[in-house]
Amino acid sequence: MGYAFSGGGARGYAHVGILKVLEENGIYPDYITGTSIGAVIGAIYASGYSASELEQLLLKLNIPRLLDDRFEREDLYIGQKRWPDWGNLNMDLDSGWNPRLPPSIFAGHRLNLELARLALPTSPYQDFGQLPIPFATVATNLATGDPVLFDSGSLMQAVRASISVPSIMRHFEFDGTAYIDGGVSQNFPLAQVRQLGADVVIGLKSNSRLRSQDELVDALEILDQTINIGMTRNINANLDECDLLLEPDLSQWLNTDFSKAAGLIAAGEAYARLHLPEIIALRDSLLALGHVFSPPQRIPIPTHYLIQAIEVRGNKYISSAKIKEYSGLVAGNPYTPNQLFDACQEIWNSRYFLTAYPILVPSDKGYKLRIYVQESQRRHLLLNLSFTSEEKLNVAAILALDNLALKNSNLKAGLTLGGRNEVNLDYVKNFGEFRGVYFRLFPYINENWFYIYNDDNFRVAKIKSLEYGITPGVGLFANKLAVAETFFYSYRKKLYRDVSSTAPVDSLYLISGLGLKLYHESLNDDVFPQSGIRAFAKFNFARWDKISDQIYNKFVADLDVYSQLFDRLSLHLGLNYGTYFGAEEQGASDPFYFSGSHGYRGYQRYEVSSPLYKIYTLALVLKPFSNTFLETGVQGLNTAASDTWGASQDVLWSVYADLGYRTPIGPLRLVAAIRRNSQPNFFLNIGYDTDFFWFSRK
Repeated sequence: MGYAFSGGGARGYAHVGILKVLEENGIYPDYITGTSIGAVIGAIYASGYSASELEQLLLKLNIPRLLDDRFEREDLYIGQKRWPDWGNLNMDLDSGWNPRLPPSIFAGHRLNLELARLALPTSPYQDFGQLPIPFATVATNLATGDPVLFDSGSLMQAVRASISVPSIMRHFEFDGTAYIDGGVSQNFPLAQVRQLGADVVIGLKSNSRLRSQDELVDALEILDQTINIGMTRNINANLDECDLLLEPDLSQWLNTDFSKAAGLIAAGEAYARLHLPEIIALRDSLLALGHVFSPPQRIPIPTHYLIQAIEVRGNKYISSAKIKEYSGLVAGNPYTPNQLFDACQEIWNSRYFLTAYPILVPSDKGYKLRIYVQESQRRHLLLNLSFTSEEKLNVAAILALDNLALKNSNLKAGLTLGGRNEVNLDYVKNFGEFRGVYFRLFPYINENWFYIYNDDNFRVAKIKSLEYGITPGVGLFANKLAVAETFFYSYRKKLYRDVSSTAPVDSLYLISGLGLKLYHESLNDDVFPQSGIRAFAKFNFARWDKISDQIYNKFVADLDVYSQLFDRLSLHLGLNYGTYFGAEEQGASDPFYFSGSHGYRGYQRYEVSSPLYKIYTLALVLKPFSNTFLETGVQGLNTAASDTWGASQDVLWSVYADLGYRTPIGPLRLVAAIRRNSQPNFFLNIGYDTDFFWFSRK
């Protein structure tokens, strides 16, 4: 007797409820086939899991998390954190420099790892007929549209090929062939389970009926109908192969209702109990013929796997040696499952790959580890549209080339128009993967407002500023720890009247000097952090009048610490410091801009400046709902002429609340603040409003 599991997206969870009832009545299959979600459930069940164990396993799966292809900021290497998370739209460019929309919504890296984790104990069984319950699944060849039966090889790859819903899940490619969802060509593998050897077939069907035109209202319902049309046609053509059809009414659920897994399992169980007479009648007829139902033996789960050899597949531009170095694995050593998956995660964290997952192939005394990777495009176009109440509308584009100009290099060319007008070119050549040295070259040109302040540090006028310069540097980077860079900078600035009638006497000057910057970051998120540390310090000095019209020293430092108190609540401690070492005139041509939505919120952006400032922040960060963030606290500002630290310093306190929401195309922030004896300040920021090249600047 065989089971055939249909596809149906989230509705496939109903299969589990039916299995529970079949097991309660002593019914176990001799063969299993499955398509799409039916392949997932069938493969796990064929590995020897009971229906109850299968239920618990599936209920623990966080499907939205498994489909989330965003990198975790805290897992990235420090060299990648020299640029912030940025951009409303990231488009790949092909070899002809033409923009390409992604082939699917999800690449599925985390899903691949989870499937590999579930299938890892089955690695010794390269023939699926040797599993506790012989198994096969169906995928569709993307090039030909033909159904492909998988009954040997890697169980993980077979299942992953079968669940690749076109345009939703990226097509699955390995060993030179691309596959999409098996439901496109054969959504109910009834004939296939007979090919394995089944004489009697129980069909578990979970896709819903087609909706009428009046029922097709929103986009999800239309997408659901589109998927079901093809599935329904190839299902109806195979129903004659079925001896008992178990088909619960799941029309109230969508293919995407993975969050309602418990309800779908319960619906399948209720349906099976309602149709228990037909189930028992089939069981009894088989028993009368002498059939014996035997529960399968669970496959043991090893604690370690001895890796005798490591090979990489799927790479085109990045060498296998480099990928192995990213993994940190060495042939000849035993590894736990977690170590294997963590290694693939480290490969993915390089940001050069769409997916990376492990497959084990049995060898004489252990296993050969095959690391399958899918490289990202090396050319990217990042587009960003942002609005802030401080700088109004900005439209920006960045061309990013990874490992294209030279191996292990990054080239980023940016253009911004609107509240800021600038052109930036940032080239970095790294010597080393996780640690080493790098060389940077950063030429730029920008036109912005330049603000003039009186003796009381308040803005009195603004004029236009045209600045162009270059900043070459040499730095050290150490894995995920820190970056240190020494740099030379030289820039020429021209100030000219626009609307204002006030302008400095020196309207054209050249400044050149040396600098040092240090950076550490372990934040879990670049935009709305809840845990980790960000520390940055930069020292500039221009001491040679032969190459600089201004002679000064300058130092800035920023420290933000986020400590998680509870699951959704964190404490934020911050210190921002800047000084010209007591020389007020040094800041006249290079004033500090330290207020606004990303600084001291008690003042508007550019409203005040001082040759010395200290900002203290104490706040609570709350994540009340998914993608929603609230930070509220107090800030203190000290702009005393002398660099004093103590209770006697004059501090201007303000209270603020920062509400943020992460949308699919970028963050949204609304900030309100009020300082002592003043009117409230309000800030509205839409999109990625941070400076993409902030680290590279002088």
